[in-house]
Amino acid sequence: MNESIYLGKVKKDITKSQSYNPEQDNIYIQGEDIYLEKHSWDCGWYWGFGYLKAEGLHTHATVFTNELLWHSKDEVFDESIFKNGNDFWIFKDLLIQAYALKDCAEVYHHGGHCITIKDTEVVTSKRKAQMVNRDLSKILDKLWSFLRDLSLNS
Repeated sequence: MNESIYLGKVKKDITKSQSYNPEQDNIYIQGEDIYLEKHSWDCGWYWGFGYLKAEGLHTHATVFTNELLWHSKDEVFDESIFKNGNDFWIFKDLLIQAYALKDCAEVYHHGGHCITIKDTEVVTSKRKAQMVNRDLSKILDKLWSFLRDLSLNS
């Protein structure tokens, strides 16, 4: 079992507080105690991260990064490790950076996104994928450190 950090208790009815969420994945976390699993280096070429877990639930932290979704921790959580106004925004910003770098590393590694054939292998570069993954590692370590510090101080 991976190490995890408790983020907080999600409101029972958060659908009223959102302005945009096409996947409707927020429904699954309503009323749950949510934990974020620590990132890990998987299959020798990519970072696994953003996994949220709760009792009988596994979903992804993209629920927090959808555009225009939840402008404050108070719209999402009844209680959380996010105490000041910027904590939730820092969390979201680091996640957005991490997902952007993850997508970039995947393109460089595979040369494509949805299908890998000669027509999509335009920018394949294992070296660039490694460089992006090094930067992604820095973001993920910063995110984990930030959340651990919040957790210890809550």
